[in-house]
Amino acid sequence: MTKDKFLTIFTPTYNRAQTIPRLYESLVNQTLKDFEWLIVDDGSTDDTEELIQSYIQENRLNIRYYKQKNQGKHIAYNTSLKYVDTEFMVTLDSDDYYVNNAVSILYELSNEVRNKEDFGGFSYIHFSEDLKIDFAKYGQKRFTELTQYDWEYKGEMAYIFKSSIAKQFPFPVFEDEKFCQESVIFIPMMMKYKILYTDYVLARGEYMEDGLSQNLYRRMLKNPKYAMLSLKKKIYFSNDKSEKIKLSKMFWDIVLKTQPKYKLISFSTQIPLYYTIKALLPIFKGD
Repeated sequence: MTKDKFLTIFTPTYNRAQTIPRLYESLVNQTLKDFEWLIVDDGSTDDTEELIQSYIQENRLNIRYYKQKNQGKHIAYNTSLKYVDTEFMVTLDSDDYYVNNAVSILYELSNEVRNKEDFGGFSYIHFSEDLKIDFAKYGQKRFTELTQYDWEYKGEMAYIFKSSIAKQFPFPVFEDEKFCQESVIFIPMMMKYKILYTDYVLARGEYMEDGLSQNLYRRMLKNPKYAMLSLKKKIYFSNDKSEKIKLSKMFWDIVLKTQPKYKLISFSTQIPLYYTIKALLPIFKGD
């Protein structure tokens, strides 16, 4: 049990033995060690298990390691929910790492939402390690709407959730699919609870741009049930009409490419009719 720690840093991993040492050293170098490192290995076939066991033997961090058959990062996340027993939890991927004072800042931020029942957690920024940034410019802002932040560079928000709330929102399970976007659980949480957004830059690593990249889209086509679920949630969550139309076109493109024709009518009720018409009309017109 780790009730004396305030934070679980959850790392899902699959064949990333070459990147984990950098992450490990970044955790060892934290100015505050009030956390547990929880690793769920999604069926790695490289030296990941041996590497983590060596870290456990070093006894420089509080580490728990679990290995499961390969099912996808989202199922590894579901597995982590079974073991988290700290007040807060955050996902830190195996090819990312923290700046040295990250946990100390996370602790300070946790105090700002701990006793606010309408807040589910808070955020920080992940930027590419290739960016040379002035850290003194960041960590000054607080806001409760993500659209209030003006991005200077391409990056992404990372979220720290109250564990009791995170456990209410596990990923759905489709046995035949292995890729699910985080929006499937993040959006429902954000619709029910407030998030304290901040502009602290605490994580670095390779930035993989989300959205319409070809690599992402190929993965969505291979995992259409999760893809359509994610797109539906994004459509209902977005306040931007043009974005809703773009997402609807993606939704129907995936439906038409992956679903049986006799089921098409059932999908027409899954997103607002207006956006279905906007998405399908160009197809019927031959545009």
